[in-house]
Order: sequence, then structure tokens, then C-alpha cells
Amino acid sequence: MTIDKRKLLVAVVVVVIAAIVAIQLNLEPKYEKIVHAGKQIGDNKSGDMMAELPGQFIVASFTGFKQVIAGALWVRADEFFHRGHYHAIVPLVRMVTWLDPHNIDVYTTGAWHLDYNFVDYANTLSDKRYIPASIAFMKEGIRNNPNIWDLYFELGWTHYARKLMDNEMAAYYISEACKYDSVDVNTGAKQRRPEFVDRMKAHMLEKVGKLDEANEQWFAAHKRASKALEDYKKNPKAADWIDQSTIDLCNRNQSLLLLRRGWRYGDMKSYEQGLEIAERVKSPADWVQATSSARKDFESRKGKHWEGDAAKPVDAKFNASWLRAAPRVLVIKGTVNIIQASEYKGLASESFTRWYAENESAKADSKVKWRDGSRVYWRLQDADYVMPDVNKFDWTTNLENTVAWGDIYVGGGSFLTKLDMSDPRDLGMYPLKAEKYKLTIWMEPTDPGMPDFVQDRVGWRGEALMDKECIDTKTRPGYRLLKKEFILSRSDII
Repeated sequence: MTIDKRKLLVAVVVVVIAAIVAIQLNLEPKYEKIVHAGKQIGDNKSGDMMAELPGQFIVASFTGFKQVIAGALWVRADEFFHRGHYHAIVPLVRMVTWLDPHNIDVYTTGAWHLDYNFVDYANTLSDKRYIPASIAFMKEGIRNNPNIWDLYFELGWTHYARKLMDNEMAAYYISEACKYDSVDVNTGAKQRRPEFVDRMKAHMLEKVGKLDEANEQWFAAHKRASKALEDYKKNPKAADWIDQSTIDLCNRNQSLLLLRRGWRYGDMKSYEQGLEIAERVKSPADWVQATSSARKDFESRKGKHWEGDAAKPVDAKFNASWLRAAPRVLVIKGTVNIIQASEYKGLASESFTRWYAENESAKADSKVKWRDGSRVYWRLQDADYVMPDVNKFDWTTNLENTVAWGDIYVGGGSFLTKLDMSDPRDLGMYPLKAEKYKLTIWMEPTDPGMPDFVQDRVGWRGEALMDKECIDTKTRPGYRLLKKEFILSRSDII
């Protein structure tokens, strides 16, 4: 080796060592922070969760190739998931994102694992104790990537709406998503936000009862899609693909929002506005026919006093109970008057849907007595359990807590499910160490608890719902829920 080559090699080594030292100094306090946060207290898992990961961190310490190591750790996280070592995933995915904080897939997939995929064997229910970690992880991703729509939407829809059933927070984060576009991870070029994000904002505003704002958002989504269609027609190669079906989708959804305001509350102005928008859509044929039928219904009601379909009370007759079928096995069952087919006779919405008329004309063996499809929710938890504040979350998951929830399909006016906590493989998920437990069984008028066709009878907020014992107006102010609560002792379950 010549002297010049030796000098060049020495220079390269010096640069590499300097880079390693700089990265190591940056990683060390973060590693210590994760180690501290990863310590768990519980019989089934305790101590330093990072102890299972020595190889990767040794490599990370002596190379400094952040993204390469992040990729290796992400592969290892997937291995831990498939092996059922869930306790190790939280600190591991956080280290991945500290090494590569702009890898959006790690945030979305890691949070998905935490929220959905840590399931028990007997019921395929996810471990709800990891939800705070999931949401905190997504919020950390947003802090590291604040100017793209992706993580705001994922947090709002996948986690708040679908897992926590918190439509208010879902509406907030999906609204935030509508402020941003995205970035191509390979080129750094700006990418246009997909149309469905703006449509979902309108849907979520509707779910939380902000009907005027939802209507305005449909106008905004329509305008945005129309502009995109114009751009695409002018230059198909330079613009994202879009066609008339996207415009029609906005029109159909906005018209249904306004039509339902008319049907449910007797709002004739909204009814007429909804028809005007619906009549712009020229296909499919059944849509055109339904719109024409609704127009006739509207004309027949003009000038007449009409309070809407949700004005007539519905006695829900909600009854829910539980029993211990075996040690650690609970059966939850009940009945509810949601909703008999006869309730649809004469509804304004029937002019559009014609469900009642078609059911009445069906053969005897095909005719149904109930409009099925609602959901009853249940939740079992330690009586004093409070979900950690995700804004102050210290990444510690208390595995001594018991908290579980799910939903039950309502068919024929009744519901039934079994919660089996007896499988030996599930004892860590259901430790049942508290002396008292709270079991809550409830229904709420928002979709999917009560689908649109049920809301056509009871209203967006359950305005028509009545019950002598089970009406709850405190849990969600402005809404009428059906709810029963029970306090169980440990001996009731064990």
C-alpha cells in the first residue's frame, strides 16, 4: 500500500470514528430513556425489556448506520410479535423511530400491532392495556412528521374512531389531516392528499352531530375533487387520476346528509336542498328512481306540519344481564326493542329506501320482523381503572390491570356473547387481581352502534329513544344512550 493510500485510509477511519462517536452520544441518552420506560411491573413480565435485544444495539453502537439498524430492529420487532413477546415491542419500535423518525410505516404498523394484534386465545380480543401506548406512539410520530396528512388520519380513524369509539377526537385529527398533503419518501416531492381523507372528515363531523359543518365539508370536498378532475383532463400525465365517480360520490353523500335532516327532524329546507343535489347524480338507475320517489314525498309534505320521523318516541325496553357460566367465564345477554320492522311504516325515509314496502311484499318465509344490525357494547375493568393520560404517558403498561371490551350483534331484538378468561395462555391478559370490577353494557345511537337505517327512526343522537330505567344522558351530553352498570366482586368471576 502506498503512502498516499495509507493517508487516505487513515482520513476515512478518522471520519467514520468521529461519526460513530457523534451518533453514539446522541443514542446513549435515548437508549437509557427507553430502558427506563421499558421496565414493567407484573408477575408475568418484569425487568428490562431491552435485555432481549443485545445484538442489534451492539451493532448500532459500533456502526452508526441509523437507517440500516432501524430496519434490522424493525424486522426483529416483527419476530417478537409473531413469537408473542408483546412486552418487548413498545421500546423496540420506539428505538426504530428514534433512529429513523420519518419512517411513517413504522408508526402506523407499530401502533396497529399495539392496538389490534395483541390478542387472547379464547376470544380473539385485543389487549386494551396497550391502547395508551399505541396512541402516544402515533402522537410521537405526528410530532416528528407534523406536515403530512398520513399520521393524523391514522390516529383519528384507526385508533380513536375504530378502537376507542371516540368520534369527537377522531373528527379532530381527521380535520387536522385535511390541512396537509404528503411527501414521496423516495424523491421528497409533494404528493396530493387522497380524496377519501376529505370525505371522511365530513362523515366524522356528521357522526358528532355537527351537521352544518359536515354539509360545508361536503361542499369543500366536492370543490377540491372538481378542481382535481379539471387538472387531470388538462394534463393526465402530470395530475393524479380521478373521474366523475368521485364527484358523484360527494354529491350522493351530501344529499343523503341533507335528506336525513329532512326525514328525521322535519327540516323541509334541508329536504329540498338534498333533493336538488341528489338529482344531479344520473346513475345508477335505482338512485334516480329513489330520488324521484323522495321528490314526490317532499311535495306531499309541503305546507303541512311535520316534526320528522325521530319525533315519535321508541320504548327501547333495554334489558341486560350477566352470569358466571364457569370460573373466569361470563355470559352477557339481553333484549332491546331496536328495532321492529313495523316502526318503518310511513317513515319519510321509506320513500327513498322502500325497505318496509319490499319486506311487506316478500314471501312469508322471507319476511323479517326486525331490522337487525345494531351493536351492544360491553366493558369489564377493575372498578378503579382509569385509562392513562396519553399526553403524560410514561410508556409503562401496568400488566396487573384487567380491562377488556367488545361488542355484540343485535338480532331479533336480543343479544348474547361469552367472555372466556379461563384459557391458561390468557391469564396474563386477564390477571383479575382487583377485588372489585365494573361491568358496563350499553348502546349508543351513533354508527356502528346504530346504523343509518336505525338512526332514520331514532335520530342521530337517539332523540326518539325512551326507557324507564336505562336512559343515560350524562356519558355523552346531547346524546341518549341505553346503559346498565354492574359491580362484580372477584369471587363473582373466579
